[in-house]
Amino acid sequence: MRRSVAAALLAVLFLVAGWWQPHDPAAIDLAARHAEASAAHPLGTDHLGRDVLSRLLADAARTALVVLIVAVVSSSVGTALGTTATFAPPALAAALMLLADLGLILPPIVLGLAAGALFGLSPVSAGIALGLGGFGPFAILAHGLTRRARVLPHVRAAEALGVGRLRAIVRHIGPDALDVLRTYLGSDAARHAISYASLAFLGLGVEVGQPDWGAMLFEYRPHMLEHPTLMLAPGLAIFLSALALHILIEPATAPGRRRHGQGARRPAS
Repeated sequence: MRRSVAAALLAVLFLVAGWWQPHDPAAIDLAARHAEASAAHPLGTDHLGRDVLSRLLADAARTALVVLIVAVVSSSVGTALGTTATFAPPALAAALMLLADLGLILPPIVLGLAAGALFGLSPVSAGIALGLGGFGPFAILAHGLTRRARVLPHVRAAEALGVGRLRAIVRHIGPDALDVLRTYLGSDAARHAISYASLAFLGLGVEVGQPDWGAMLFEYRPHMLEHPTLMLAPGLAIFLSALALHILIEPATAPGRRRHGQGARRPAS
């Protein structure tokens, strides 16, 4: 319950930060360049006099959107593929798992680079590209968990009583695999938040001049020695966002412990 409330508050914070900033993040004031932290500018200003805090907040909603799209695309595609391979005929299962292996080998950021070079990279296209590049681990994990769950006593009993395949997946097999998949989803979401920042650092995240954490790291590199806080602010934003996603999405209980304990007592209806 506490994690759900914390996750909801984090989502609201990302959304509010994306649409409200104390200053215009693109407003240039050369007379106030490299201003120290103050009440008007809590994190100071950059080399063009732009408010650093406002620029950080402006990118929050884009990062949240990318992580959400990646999580939905990679987990749904990978889980569907891995589960289908468990029940498919041997030849089709082998083909599906070969596709999963290819998805596992190809780094998601490479697909993001290709999408950025061919079509241009917006938060939506970046999320889809990174999600399609990250379904492989979910497919492998879902396939292994589904195969293991099929031999559990309550699942075998359900199948013996004539429970349909889809119902068995939803009612018996899915809950046993949910905690493990959520654990991986937490670390995967954090990893893709960093991947999106990496794409922006390479100049493939947003339009030139738009605030983006990765792009800010690239833009502030020449001022790293004289004004290190310019690099520190977006770096901490990336790190803390990734850490929060990992902590909030990962289940509080050990993966599978609670589910398996309930599964042993679940009636095979």
